[in-house]
Amino acid sequence: MSQLNCGGCDRPAMLLIKALQHDVLEGLARDQPVALLMSWICERAESLAPDVVCSILSIDPAGRLRPLVAPSLPEEFSLALDGLAIGPTVGSCGTAAFLGEPVEVTDIATDPLWSDFKMLALPLGLRACWSTPIHASDGRVVGTFAFYYRSCRGPSELDRTIVQGCVNLCAIALDQRDRKDRIQRLAYYDVLTGVANRASFERFTREAIATAMKENACLAIHWIDLDNFKNINDTLGHNAGDALLKTVTQRISATLKPGEFLARVGGDEFAVVQPSAGSHGEIQDLACVLAAAVSQPVDIDGTVAAVSASIGIARAPQDGSDLALLMKKADLALYETKSHGRRNFSFYNKGIEERIASQWTLEQALKTALARKEFELHFQPVVDLATVAITGFEALLRWRRPGHGLLTPYAFLPAAEKDELLICDIGDWVLREACTCAASLPGELRIAVNLSPNQLRKPGFALDVVSALAASGLSPQRLELEITESALLLENAVTLNCLSDIRQLGVSIALDDFGTGFSALSHLRAFPVDRIKIDRSFVMEVDESHATASIIRAIIGLARELGVKTTAEGVETETQLRVLADFGCDEIQGFYVSRPKPLSAFDDYLRRGDSRRRLSAAS
Repeated sequence: MSQLNCGGCDRPAMLLIKALQHDVLEGLARDQPVALLMSWICERAESLAPDVVCSILSIDPAGRLRPLVAPSLPEEFSLALDGLAIGPTVGSCGTAAFLGEPVEVTDIATDPLWSDFKMLALPLGLRACWSTPIHASDGRVVGTFAFYYRSCRGPSELDRTIVQGCVNLCAIALDQRDRKDRIQRLAYYDVLTGVANRASFERFTREAIATAMKENACLAIHWIDLDNFKNINDTLGHNAGDALLKTVTQRISATLKPGEFLARVGGDEFAVVQPSAGSHGEIQDLACVLAAAVSQPVDIDGTVAAVSASIGIARAPQDGSDLALLMKKADLALYETKSHGRRNFSFYNKGIEERIASQWTLEQALKTALARKEFELHFQPVVDLATVAITGFEALLRWRRPGHGLLTPYAFLPAAEKDELLICDIGDWVLREACTCAASLPGELRIAVNLSPNQLRKPGFALDVVSALAASGLSPQRLELEITESALLLENAVTLNCLSDIRQLGVSIALDDFGTGFSALSHLRAFPVDRIKIDRSFVMEVDESHATASIIRAIIGLARELGVKTTAEGVETETQLRVLADFGCDEIQGFYVSRPKPLSAFDDYLRRGDSRRRLSAAS
């Protein structure tokens, strides 16, 4: 603290000022409230200079005056100043804060700085005002210290000595308050989004649960996870991911009612506490509102990112009254939502834990299935509608799981996709096995292999394709790799480069399940595929729904314009076949031709030669 300039002040006053310094510094050391310390400063200053009225204001980050203490002024006076923006003509205090230097007004009635505010001071008998800015350690003006006089005059030497000591004390106190506020924010608020963090969530929710139990009320925890966030982060970068998190936070905050609490509890996880959840319907309504708020597309520097939310809900007291238990159950409910396709919400129930245990067992069994050679490939023929001849096969994975029989991918692939290493290992086996099997087929028949998006993100995947072709001796022109629309999400540069490398080998690329994504046409712009596979959900309705038939006709027409082949999946009836043929579809596959079978089931057919490879022979 700087030395006081005693000037002509007397020794008793100096001793009192030093005593004030000691008391305030001791109060700071004991972590006394800043408002209490400021009151001490004002009261001691007024006792040392009985003809003055003391006031201390702080300046908020927006540059507005906020009254701290003014023990000798009526509350109405302080309230009138609250929220005023500092400026060059805002009384003594507003001007001192704006200029960063002391402002002495010896006649409030006539000074232009007070022209808009003099009617606040004059009726109280305040005739002059001397205001000194309070500077933080980094130089910012964080407050003002003012002496009001009941006569038109400026400060005396004693006044200047008192103010010098008091301003220094105020600066120390306000600096400590700011440090405590910053520590508090770091401890309880998320730095990126500004909302409460996990620690704050736990503190608030424990208190809310206790209140709910006491009042025999219901509380709900909505555990929110952003779908596809990792893809967006990986594709557009962490700055884009941060921007998305901020936008989502704002959207969620805008939906909440007073009393409802939002926290960011993890990287892309949020929690909303609904303290007064009157009914199951009210909880469900909020979950719907939250999901809808998150699921709007977000424009990030000109790129529109699709994001959605999966939500898990736990309730007190129905699901327990312990916070840790409720958090676990909300997380289990979230897992349930993700297991059923995401973009939805689930309430916790006891059956979830049983299903999760079963899922864990499935995942463990999958990890050993490759080593135990439990996987096998079945093949479904693809038929050219112009020649009614089989042009190739699609290789389809099957798992002969001990005790469970032969399983299709729908039963186990979602679990495998959760483990990037596992799904890549399985995909690599499928690719190599399919190429080996295809090498034994007559030279013109191709083989189609489905890829996981995780495989395309794997560094060096194109080299895996080269290795599989080389090991089997299969010509690249006879291999077709099928990708889903999700693999092209956000036009991922890594994915597109990988596909380009594969295509340059002579391997063709098919876009599978075309039409089921929200931006299918944009994918054709992003990457020129060789084949479009029309999803079975459309084919099922082609002879029943005029709208569906129009969509399929449009897809086939678009593909023809682009020079892309079309294959309709899931054809089961002759009527469907004939409609597709009339529309100009190139190829079909489905149960009408043949169910997927081991390749050996087609041995007789393959031995008959080209002229007899007809649709009727494969059925």
